[in-house]
Amino acid sequence: MEYGQIVKFNGVVGRVVTNNNNFYFHPAAKACRYSISQLHQITDDTIEPVNLEDKILCIELEFNWGIVIKTHVIGEYQIIEYTDKGEIRFHPYINFKSLYAAFTSLDTALIGIIAANSLEVNEARYATTCILRILKKPEW
Repeated sequence: MEYGQIVKFNGVVGRVVTNNNNFYFHPAAKACRYSISQLHQITDDTIEPVNLEDKILCIELEFNWGIVIKTHVIGEYQIIEYTDKGEIRFHPYINFKSLYAAFTSLDTALIGIIAANSLEVNEARYATTCILRILKKPEW
């Protein structure tokens, strides 16, 4: 088990959190925070295996940037398509970990993910900006 891993506990999907070398189950929910004393301590024996649908459900339940329309999955990349104030946006993840960015199209989100996955943070932003200028797309 590791911090941030998506797991199931008692049929509920969530993430592993840690405190003092102990593992706890944090259920997936929008903007919901718990103190460690409110969470269940877990071990490898008490968690259930998760599948792709469970992982998608987890990031959709945790998502609070807008209203989820659809989640696109391309290999290790996930992109949540959502609406925010009437505009459609795209929020990228790599292996179900957020990149904390928003894009205006699916293709620019994919460019941003590939750059972020391949380069350091500043290099990724620079590479994404250059590619988007060549394609004449709005920047992130």
